[in-house]
Amino acid sequence: MSLTGRVVLRSLLVMALVIGGVALLTYELVRVSGLTDIDRLLREESELVGDALADQVPAAAGLDGVVSGPEAERAARQALAVRPSGARHVTLVTANGARLQSTGGPTRVAGLMRGGDAPAPEPGTIRTLDTDAGPVRVLDTAVADGAGVPLAVVTVVAPLDSTRDTAATVLLLSALAGGVGVVGGGIALWLVVRRTLSPVREVSEAAKAISPSDLDTRVPVPATRDEIAELATEINQMLVRIEQADTNRRRYLAAISHEVRTPLAVAEGHLELLGTADAAVVRAELDRLRRVLEDLMAVARGGDEIDVRVEAVFLPDLFHAVRARLGSLPYAGAVTLEEPPPDVLLGDQSRLEQCLANLVANAVDHNPEGTRATVAARGEGDSLVLTVSDDGPGIDPALLPHVFEPFVTSRDEGAGRISGLGLAVVSSLVRAQGGRVGIDSGPSGTCVAITLPRATA
Repeated sequence: MSLTGRVVLRSLLVMALVIGGVALLTYELVRVSGLTDIDRLLREESELVGDALADQVPAAAGLDGVVSGPEAERAARQALAVRPSGARHVTLVTANGARLQSTGGPTRVAGLMRGGDAPAPEPGTIRTLDTDAGPVRVLDTAVADGAGVPLAVVTVVAPLDSTRDTAATVLLLSALAGGVGVVGGGIALWLVVRRTLSPVREVSEAAKAISPSDLDTRVPVPATRDEIAELATEINQMLVRIEQADTNRRRYLAAISHEVRTPLAVAEGHLELLGTADAAVVRAELDRLRRVLEDLMAVARGGDEIDVRVEAVFLPDLFHAVRARLGSLPYAGAVTLEEPPPDVLLGDQSRLEQCLANLVANAVDHNPEGTRATVAARGEGDSLVLTVSDDGPGIDPALLPHVFEPFVTSRDEGAGRISGLGLAVVSSLVRAQGGRVGIDSGPSGTCVAITLPRATA
């Protein structure tokens, strides 16, 4: 997933968590607020009914001033007539063992309190009960006469459905609004993040265009003065250091080559005078050392700095020269040169001979004994393709993307280790002639293709 996608996704996740938390908090606040409002209603009604009952007690008392059970029941009925149930609550008074209920009130709660499933009074407590009529809030208050003798218990009951429904509606609306906000915010956030990260894409595209042969390219530094600008500046400074190191490397390789070439020439001259079998062996090793040295120089100069003479090259003449060059080598019998078409390409014949010889040597050195190599040519539109293929086991897929880099080899142990410069040299020489090199490898073998323009009249 892209950086823009990850930033937007994580931001939306945080936004959704915050909106969800706010919605749940709002739901709880609405629920608690509704419960507090109901508790206040219960206390007010209980107090008013208790006051009405207290007002009716003196009139209901007998001549002795003592309120009997029936008198307390009569006073309770009169108090309920004064303070009947309301739209949100049901009021009851329990006196003389009888439960008296006023008219009105929510239908389901009123029916519940008239039935046998009505909760028993618990004076002094306010509680929530789950009943067949739904959740209800109940407050029981004891009422006594002036002497402290209990007369009755006032019960006020209110349903909680409306409060919970209101809280659920608020939660649903909050969730819907949050969903719309997340979608709309996600679109806006994607546009903002994409615009904000556009300098990163520009830096990335510029970095992709940088190659080992073009180290003077620099990435653009945005004028934002932020971490992106700092990153682009650091990349450019890193490129400067890499370019300096590459220049020093080329200079060192050139100096080493110059210093080694002279003693090699002197040693070869003396070996020619000796003319012994041992001298021939040493001379062969010196030839191998010279080839490695020439390869080092070719890589050090790079494809853009190699001197080439691009001219018309007749393919049969090129193949004849390569055949003669390979004929004296020990592995000549394992190499097949197919007859090329009578076409003419644009290139440097001597450099092409070197390229094909290097590819053949590379095919032989990097494969088991008995592997055969084939050199061929074909036409493709305005181009001609020279190929060197073998029937070896192929190149390790992990190594394949790096085979044209210097010092990359599939053999890294033992006396047969080679320098790993063959394909790097070929790549430099072909680029210098305006061509390109490609490689295809699998279990059935490897094929390296050199593509150069066809010469036109």
